[in-house]
Amino acid sequence: MNKYTELSDFEINKKVAEKLGAEWFVTTTVWDELVVMVGSKCFKPCNNPSDAMPIIIENKICMNYVDSDIGWGACHFDGEKGELEVYDKNYYRTAMTCFLIMKDAENEKV
Repeated sequence: MNKYTELSDFEINKKVAEKLGAEWFVTTTVWDELVVMVGSKCFKPCNNPSDAMPIIIENKICMNYVDSDIGWGACHFDGEKGELEVYDKNYYRTAMTCFLIMKDAENEKV
């Protein structure tokens, strides 16, 4: 179990924006949904492929489907730190959680 399991998609989206060093702010939509804005664009990497895929590709996060009980697996291999694996039912959330754990590991190393 990782520390991101209990967070909402909104909270994960916000943390991803922070780790990317983006200038962001929070607003609400007409449906009273909290969203993270980066510039004038809604940033939802937990649910939007156009936000998530550049992060997945740039960070070499591998994705695979495990089964209907587990869902998706996100994996990243680093020669120094070994392999990181994360599982979740939501494809993009799985990848973003993997990204956040990777960034946490980088910060611990510093």
